[in-house]
Amino acid sequence: MFDLNEGWQKIDNETEEKIQGIARYVRPIVFDFCPISCGSCGQAIATVEDVQMMKKEKVCEQCYDMFYFTNKDKWKQGWRPKLKTVDN
Repeated sequence: MFDLNEGWQKIDNETEEKIQGIARYVRPIVFDFCPISCGSCGQAIATVEDVQMMKKEKVCEQCYDMFYFTNKDKWKQGWRPKLKTVDN
C-alpha cells in the first residue's frame, strides 16, 4: 500500500506540490473539511445548503432554520440545540 501524503514539497506557508511523472499537483497544506453529519441532530449532510451552513454555524440547514430565529440571542452566544431537543 502506498501513502498519498508522501512526496509533497512545501511551496509556501499555505500550499505544497507533488510532481509525479509529467503531472504537477498543488494542494493547500491546511484543508478545511466539512463533517458528514450535523453536530446537533446527527443527520447526514446531504445538500449544498447543508454544507454551507455546516461551515458557517456547525449545524445543518434544518437545525439552523428551526432553532436560529427563535433563539437568536442565545445562538450568537454559542448555544446550539442538543440531539434530544431535535425531532428526528
